[in-house]
Amino acid sequence: MDKHSDITLPGGATTTLHVAGTEATSAPFVLVMPAMGVPAGYYGPFVDELARHGLAAGVADYTGQDESLPHVGRGRDLGYDDLAHGWLPAVVDAVRRQHDGPVVALGHSLGGHVLAAHLAGPTPAVDAAVLIGSGTPHWRAQQGVKTLAQTQLIAVISRLCGFWPGARLGFGGTQAVTLMREWAAFSRTGRLAPGGRNIASELAERTLPLLVVDLDNDTLAPPAAVDELVELFASADVERFTFTKAADAPGKAVNHYSFARSPEIIGERIAAWVTGRVGERARP
Repeated sequence: MDKHSDITLPGGATTTLHVAGTEATSAPFVLVMPAMGVPAGYYGPFVDELARHGLAAGVADYTGQDESLPHVGRGRDLGYDDLAHGWLPAVVDAVRRQHDGPVVALGHSLGGHVLAAHLAGPTPAVDAAVLIGSGTPHWRAQQGVKTLAQTQLIAVISRLCGFWPGARLGFGGTQAVTLMREWAAFSRTGRLAPGGRNIASELAERTLPLLVVDLDNDTLAPPAAVDELVELFASADVERFTFTKAADAPGKAVNHYSFARSPEIIGERIAAWVTGRVGERARP
């Protein structure tokens, strides 16, 4: 995975797109959308594995995360809308300046929420989608009252501090107060509502190919939580599988994060789906 380009985002922040893969500009391009607090570089082995199977692929940090400057913090705020309708279109635009083929967004965990918010908008920037280890944080689909208490405490601390100090507290990295407030509201109500707008009806009308990958032993996106998120994509053409490994299979045991560093098997399966669904074609 190599540095591709620096991108100026809405509001003046910057991020860096890292890419790997074929020089054929008509091949599908998979854009990885990270989980909360996970730097883009963590997905390097997964991006490289997709490239080994004939795709172009890339990843970039969200606004204010890791290589993206300035970092979020007190006085530097953003929410789901900023990522869904600011960061994502800017990154896809940078991809399309060098790439004629279809773009597939792959949302991991929080990345799936951002992708859902984007696809509820009027002009989606991508041609197909993959959700991997991504479910609603709704407390009823997670660990019940424990999840409810934890997420609402995070919202309170974020409001008091002006940001979420997750890098110090051991969860999610440093995050913007509005994003954590909206995420906590999603957990409390079960409704994804960027900027206070319930996007369920708009998202339900979106038609596109969607691959959903459940991860074995995933305590952060259990099947019930994935079910709730997938239900929002009522008009999508959905395929779904659960990724497991035999005890003697290569690489790390499967969990919420392992595929990013140990992409054996799963990278090939996702690449096969992308190739089969969107193929190699130029955008009109």
